[in-house]
Amino acid sequence: MRPPPVPPARSSVVALVVAALLLVAGCAGAPPATGPHGTDAAFPLTVDHAFGSTTIPDRPQRVVALGAADVAVARELGADVVGGLRNAGESQPQAPYLAPFPDGVLTIGELEPLPLERIAAYRPDVILAVSSYLVTDRDAYERLSAVAPTVVYRDALFGATMQDDARRIGAALGAPDRAEELVARADGAVAALRSELPGLTGRSVLVGQARGDVIPLIVDPANQSTALTRALGLGLPPTFATDPPTGDEVAPGTVALSYEEAGRLAEADLVVMSFPTAADRRRFESSPVVAQALSRTTYVPIGLDEAIALQAPNVVSTGWLLDRLRPALARVAAAPATGR
Repeated sequence: MRPPPVPPARSSVVALVVAALLLVAGCAGAPPATGPHGTDAAFPLTVDHAFGSTTIPDRPQRVVALGAADVAVARELGADVVGGLRNAGESQPQAPYLAPFPDGVLTIGELEPLPLERIAAYRPDVILAVSSYLVTDRDAYERLSAVAPTVVYRDALFGATMQDDARRIGAALGAPDRAEELVARADGAVAALRSELPGLTGRSVLVGQARGDVIPLIVDPANQSTALTRALGLGLPPTFATDPPTGDEVAPGTVALSYEEAGRLAEADLVVMSFPTAADRRRFESSPVVAQALSRTTYVPIGLDEAIALQAPNVVSTGWLLDRLRPALARVAAAPATGR
């Protein structure tokens, strides 16, 4: 499952985006309807969030979506997304589980300075930033709010479940019932796969990204990625809680293995790893310590589209992601447990 090559001009940007995902740590749906389901009686509507509250006077007609979940959920709800975040994975500009957008819609990069003039040019009547790295402080929020009513996360970026993030986006668009349908669809996909593969229950997984001299791994039980794998029955290797690696935490909720410590990857039944560059993958897979560890577990290298969907899952991407991971998960479910 070797990911397509990332053009050199994009590789460093993609690396930073996927690395940023570690900081917080159904198939694609049909084309969206002409507008969100719901009733106009919901408006005016006030949404409380980390920086206060936002009042949306009328049902939004022109939506700018600044995070991956914002784009995906708004699109699936049938909102008219006139401007939004460009996907940082291989399948630019939109994520692979979404129908194509018209040219000129997904133009905003996650790591660029907040492009206020470009956002204003879209003439939005609401800005969704529930899952956006562009809006991590009050200053950015207030600058966006001067353009249009802006809805952000409840307490902290990726501090809520992917289900609650979807509900927040649905509420802002006046489509809470339809958002619940998306939540139910994602939860149903997870439950169906867990039922299909009961051998996953009690197994362990490590999700990370090998880059440079370290191998950062997600270990925070509250991380959205960890919550998704836990819902499938997969936990962290117990020793990562009782005897954490000595590598420094490279971001909240992560630990970084050195290559000398990489033998500990064998403590997991499943190792899912992404790579910012082809060179990072070559270094990882050519390491004798890594190779010995991977010979004792199930190893799945994934592309950047999959890494983004796994490290910051949303209710629209879930079915697509599970389909991509299904063969590896089936192997884990059928294999003897590591017992380590």
